[in-house]
Amino acid sequence: MKKNFLPISINIEGQKILIVGGGESAFKKLKILQRFGAEVEVLAIDVSDEIKQSGIKYFETAYQKKYLTGYLMLYSCTNNYELDKQILSDGEKMGVLVNIHDKPELCQFVSPAIYKNGKMTVAVASNGEDVYESIRLRNKISEFLTDNFHKN
Repeated sequence: MKKNFLPISINIEGQKILIVGGGESAFKKLKILQRFGAEVEVLAIDVSDEIKQSGIKYFETAYQKKYLTGYLMLYSCTNNYELDKQILSDGEKMGVLVNIHDKPELCQFVSPAIYKNGKMTVAVASNGEDVYESIRLRNKISEFLTDNFHKN
């Protein structure tokens, strides 16, 4: 089923966000969320050293539905399709918004490619259908704004 995502901006300052998965994709998502002031926590059987050294709270344990209590949203970076389907189902039941990394067909929301400079944020989205094109356009916008508006 084709999805039709509404691009919005949401205040995540101080909000609890869970990342399920402890590898490179989870670390990249963590860094983005921290830029927007979220209280990010990670849950995974194996948490990377980068995540451990980031100063955030992490839990080295297997995913269970009970861990979803109290989160605004979660990002699943497990690369496990069956587990991701379970996480989506659990999130819907628990009222937690769910994003499944690289699987827009399982997402309740998708994250755009983001350029942020001070109070200005530009987001480029492709309805979850062409992430690399979104990133390419974001980079072009970043270059344009840097070259034309952010000179000191």
